[in-house]
Amino acid sequence: MDEPELVDQTDPETVFTALSDSSRIEILQALREIGGTATFSELREAVGTRDSGKFNYHLDKLVGQFVTRTDAGYELTQAGKQIHGAIEAGAYTVTATIEPIELTTPCPVCGGSRTLSYADETVTVDCDSCAAVAAFGVPPSVFADCDREAIPDIAGRYLRTTFRKITSGFCPFCDGPIEPTVRPISEAFDGHLEDTGNDLAAQPDDIPHVEYDCTQCGATPTGGLGLVCFDHPAVVSFYYDRGVDVQEESIWNVIGFPPDRQTIRATDPLEAAVSYTADGESITVVVDETLDVVAIEQ
Repeated sequence: MDEPELVDQTDPETVFTALSDSSRIEILQALREIGGTATFSELREAVGTRDSGKFNYHLDKLVGQFVTRTDAGYELTQAGKQIHGAIEAGAYTVTATIEPIELTTPCPVCGGSRTLSYADETVTVDCDSCAAVAAFGVPPSVFADCDREAIPDIAGRYLRTTFRKITSGFCPFCDGPIEPTVRPISEAFDGHLEDTGNDLAAQPDDIPHVEYDCTQCGATPTGGLGLVCFDHPAVVSFYYDRGVDVQEESIWNVIGFPPDRQTIRATDPLEAAVSYTADGESITVVVDETLDVVAIEQ
């Protein structure tokens, strides 16, 4: 079966120029609020534009990329829904800062205290006693109308949702296909740890890390093997049999997974393992360089 062919039908500058007028943004918002197909008159009335010719001019600028015209009227394309969602998320219009919040769960690496902060659309979790750190992007809308004490849980659930999308093979930025590679942590960060002075640069080189490469936009999200394999069916079942629901488990117990529970066993070909423990028992997930599970050990 032939692969689907992606064809560039217009350039990015032209696409975003179509959104340069506030009237066109109002049209997208009106169509989203209507929630389906709207006739020309219904849409113009919803936007509140009296001049029919002016309204038609702006609507035509959106048709094709962001709005589709049918016999029944007008409706948002998938791109139109995504642009509207990005606007509502505050991705282009809103900024937010959250003062550091101390997490109730200790650092799984050293037992130290950790704090969560938010700035520049990025959640950062730092430990006060070791180099364990996590940073990931979160749009401002995720924290809309939430109490301060709920922020760590909401940020954790957002990160878990994002990683499930990644481990399902989709880029969190462009939705394109991504391919995982397991490698030593020093290679995954390609020298950036030393550049920033992070103490993780001194960690043993046999700590496995997973780097995802998006073949569409080139993004390279990364994650520790402990987090990546946490939702594997064998791990979920292992914990469930011991009275632990991983869906309810705080993700902050997995971020910064202890280095002594994960290792690179071989390099040619690469084989890495991560172990989870409960009630004095353990389960080990063994993966190859492409993150395929090659063994489950108990």
